[in-house]
Amino acid sequence: MKTKNLLTGITLGVALLFNACTVQEDNIGDITIIEGSGGNASGTVVLEGEITEDRTLTSNEVYELRGGVSVVDGVTLTIEAGTQIVAGNTGGVFAYLAIEQGAKIIAIGTPSQPIVFTSNKATPNPGDWGGLLLAGKAPINRGTTATTEVANLTYGGTDPEDNSGILQYIRLEYTGGKINADSEYNGLSLYGVGSGTTLEYIQAFNGNDDGIEFFGGTVDLKYAIVTGAADDSFDWTDGWVGNGQFWIVQQTTNEGDHGIEADNLKSNNEAIPVSNPTLSNITLIGAEDGDGKNEAILFRRGTKVSIYNMIVKGFSKGIELNDDQTFTNLNDGELIIRNSIIDNTTSFEFSAGTATVDLADFATYNNYLQDASGTVVPDTFKISGFRGTYAFTVAEDGVDNFNPATLGSFFDAANYVGALQEGDTWTSDWTRL
Repeated sequence: MKTKNLLTGITLGVALLFNACTVQEDNIGDITIIEGSGGNASGTVVLEGEITEDRTLTSNEVYELRGGVSVVDGVTLTIEAGTQIVAGNTGGVFAYLAIEQGAKIIAIGTPSQPIVFTSNKATPNPGDWGGLLLAGKAPINRGTTATTEVANLTYGGTDPEDNSGILQYIRLEYTGGKINADSEYNGLSLYGVGSGTTLEYIQAFNGNDDGIEFFGGTVDLKYAIVTGAADDSFDWTDGWVGNGQFWIVQQTTNEGDHGIEADNLKSNNEAIPVSNPTLSNITLIGAEDGDGKNEAILFRRGTKVSIYNMIVKGFSKGIELNDDQTFTNLNDGELIIRNSIIDNTTSFEFSAGTATVDLADFATYNNYLQDASGTVVPDTFKISGFRGTYAFTVAEDGVDNFNPATLGSFFDAANYVGALQEGDTWTSDWTRL
C-alpha cells in the first residue's frame, strides 16, 4: 500500500488536577493511612512499606508514596480511573511503587480519567521520585532469576505467560530519582514480566533516566509515549522477546540520549533467550540538546530485532550498531528494519570491530534514507515540530508499507509509516506536553 498522509494534526496535552482530601488514621496490613499533615501533598493518604492485603485506591483520594512501597506475592493492588498518586524523596530515599513477583496491579484508567503518578513538589523536576516497577516470573538471560539494580526485587523464572496485571491509560511524570552514578529509576521498569500482563496507553513524561525499560521477559506493549526522557526513551536488555506497536518518542532540547537503546546481555552477547522483539509503527522524533550525540537507535551486545513501519527524524545520528555479535545478527537477517523512513543526515554509524557490514537486505526492504544505502527520502516528506502538532507527508508514489497484522494476533492492521495516521485519536486527552 502506498501512503500519502502518514500523520497529521495530533496534539498531545492534558491538564493535571489534584483534589486534596483528608482521612482518619487507620492501619491495613503494613500500610499506614494517615491524615496528610505536611509537605506539598498536604491532605493526602500516605502509603509506605508493604501492601500485604488486596487494596483499592479510589479516585476521590490523592495518595502519596513514601519510600519504597511494595505489593507482595499473592496481593492485588487495584487503582481506580482518575486516581492521582504523588511521590518524592525523604532524606534522599526516593519513593517508588513495586509490584513483586506473584503480585498484581490492576490500574485501568480512561482517556478522560487517566491514572497519574507524579511529583509531590510544587515545582516538579525530572528525578523527583523513583518510578513504577513490575517484577515477573518470565524468562531472562542472566540466570533463572536475578535481582534488580534498584529496590532489590527478584525477577525472572520459567513462566513466559506470567501475569503481573493491567496498566491502561497511565501517566508517569518526573521519575528517575538518582541513587548513585550507576543506579537510577526509570519511569516504568519491566523486570521479567510475562505475556499475561496487559500494557497499553502509557506515557512516561520528563523522567531523569529511561522512560520505559524491559529487563527480559515476554510482555507486549501497545500505545506508548515517552516524552522528554533525559536518557533513553525505550530500552531493552536481558533477553526481552515481546512485541510492541504504536510507540512515540519525543525528545526535548533539555537532555536526551537514544530513542531506543537495545541490548542482549553485556557479559555474554550470545546469552539465551536472546533479546529479539518485534516492533511496528514506531515514531522516533529527536531534538538537539547541545552535545551532538543524540541517536535514534543504538543496537549492541548481540540484540536481534524486527522493526516495521518506523519514522526516525531529528536526531544528530540515525542508527548505531556495536559489537560483533550484533553485526552477525544483521548479516544473518536477524536484525531487520523494513518499510521505514530514516530521515537523518547520518543514517548509520558502525563500530564493527572485526565484523563485516552487509546492508544489501536493508536496501531492498523499502527503506527510505538520505543516502544511497536505501531509497532516497522523497522531497515531499515533511515533519513539523517534535511536540504538539505534526504533519508527515510523502509523495503519491511514497513508501510501500507493511501490514503488521500478518505478524501475529497482537498486531493491529496498520499499513502506514509511524505511530499515527490522519484522524488517529489514541493520544487524545490522557497525555500531556
